[in-house]
Amino acid sequence: MALEGLSESTDRPRRPSRNADLHSPLRYPGGKRQLVPFFVDLLKLNGQSPLPLFVEPFAGGAAVSLHLLAAGLVDAVVLADLDPLVYAFWHQACFYTEQLVQDIAAADVTLEEWHRLRANPGRTLREKAYACLFLNRTSYSGILQGRAGPIGGQKQQSAYKIDCRFYKDEIIHRLRQIGKLASDGRVAAVRPTSVDKTVEWVETEFKSSERLYYFDPPFWEKGERLYRKAFGRAQHESLAKLLTAMDAPWVLSYDHHEEIVELYRASVQGDSLAASTSASSPQLHKTDLLYCNRHKGRGATELIITNLAQLPSEHVSTA
Repeated sequence: MALEGLSESTDRPRRPSRNADLHSPLRYPGGKRQLVPFFVDLLKLNGQSPLPLFVEPFAGGAAVSLHLLAAGLVDAVVLADLDPLVYAFWHQACFYTEQLVQDIAAADVTLEEWHRLRANPGRTLREKAYACLFLNRTSYSGILQGRAGPIGGQKQQSAYKIDCRFYKDEIIHRLRQIGKLASDGRVAAVRPTSVDKTVEWVETEFKSSERLYYFDPPFWEKGERLYRKAFGRAQHESLAKLLTAMDAPWVLSYDHHEEIVELYRASVQGDSLAASTSASSPQLHKTDLLYCNRHKGRGATELIITNLAQLPSEHVSTA
């Protein structure tokens, strides 16, 4: 998806309302909340609702995990992210919630604070968690990568100032919802590990549990402009090898790009990527997402690749 599809709205942001659902406190490039209906129907179709364990090795904003937890469609989740700031955020949000709540309540949402945290996000998990959330809510499109500037620009001459997405009451409300789920034992783990190490750990610790992995790796196109931990081609290929060798059920979402299509088609057709003992070959599907619903035409086609045999046809089509 093109970076332009992630631009800030030109309409005045609306203050979010509270409801029984659980939205991520993080704004994330290419966030997958629009895939929630797909996962809800996927779990039901495959007789996996409620599912004992849902695993996101690229947690990011964890929008899908949070919704499935809050809706009671999964019993527990494992979240992992290799970005130290994102890992620190989820660790503190889940297990040291009130510390993070205190830091957000006391936050001085100014350009000076943005520059301070950009230069030095801190050393402790608490400091990094605060920096992650602050920079995410005050940077262009929520991007933590160093090229992203502050909302409103360096001169703050825009109609949107740096604090326009920093709704303290709402952020704190979401954090406490997350903390409650974690205190109830429904966040099985938060890990600072790579995708292969995360899978290895889950397969060791939860081998006997029914589980579903959801992989949402960095975008193929322009990922280096969006993520602090982007992927190169070799890492995309390594992920394909990992997944095609897995027996546990998994779903993968990607920005639609021909190289990704060919990469996974090759695994189905039996070339070197398919040195696999998996029970099911990956299936390639696609779906349309609208990343900014205040602008017509700013959508993207998303690849959905999975080793599950049954997918809800109302949500996807053949790639």
